[in-house]
Amino acid sequence: MAQRTRRPLIGVTAGTRTMMSGAWEGHDAVVVNEHYVRALREAGARPVILSPQDRWTEEELAELDGLVLTGGTDLDPAAWGEDALGTDMTPDPARDAFETALYRTARRVGVPVLGICRGLQIITIAEGGRLHRHLPEDVPAHPTTGLAPTAVDVEIDAASDLALALGTSARVTAFHHQGVREVRGDLRIVARHASGLPLAVEAASGTGVIGVQWHPEIDGEAGAAVFESLLTAIRHRDVAASSRALV
Repeated sequence: MAQRTRRPLIGVTAGTRTMMSGAWEGHDAVVVNEHYVRALREAGARPVILSPQDRWTEEELAELDGLVLTGGTDLDPAAWGEDALGTDMTPDPARDAFETALYRTARRVGVPVLGICRGLQIITIAEGGRLHRHLPEDVPAHPTTGLAPTAVDVEIDAASDLALALGTSARVTAFHHQGVREVRGDLRIVARHASGLPLAVEAASGTGVIGVQWHPEIDGEAGAAVFESLLTAIRHRDVAASSRALV
């Protein structure tokens, strides 16, 4: 494999939102928080915005170097056989299906993945896991993080890629009212809050996957280290592919 001479291309998932004012009021726009784009650029990557209107084939997704599943609204519980609750945010089933398919395709073709907040939840459900639907009731000891961005402390498994980036403890910014209840498939929990709530997962095998239940895109230097973990996974994949090519 030739030495990389361009910035890594990172797919960043977007949502759809109806514009509320101006000449295009009432029309839908493809939107993504600028913080994700800026954080990836500062890490040395080139963001590629992925709209939920576009289906990506395995061949097309394999042209990307990495994938970021971004934050957003609650997942549609119908996707895993549960009924809606009064505490649920309005779901976006089309985006759920889009991002779940992207994640599964990325795993098949070996594209490293970083899931952020909702993105971690997409990964969890895609692998067959379950969510806490309303943390104030399900895990009362967890801080109230569903009303505004909130600083929380996280304890990280020393034997994890995340620990290489952040150490075994960190203070991070969380903004969520749902969370991981159980992981299955190829995932393992690598970080928790003192309340017991899982706050990060990684893939146990294959190309790198990290999911965090917080928002590193707004966490400054500590957040930058999480995005750098994605780029490290990309470099490791490239080195492994180069080694196989020499055999």
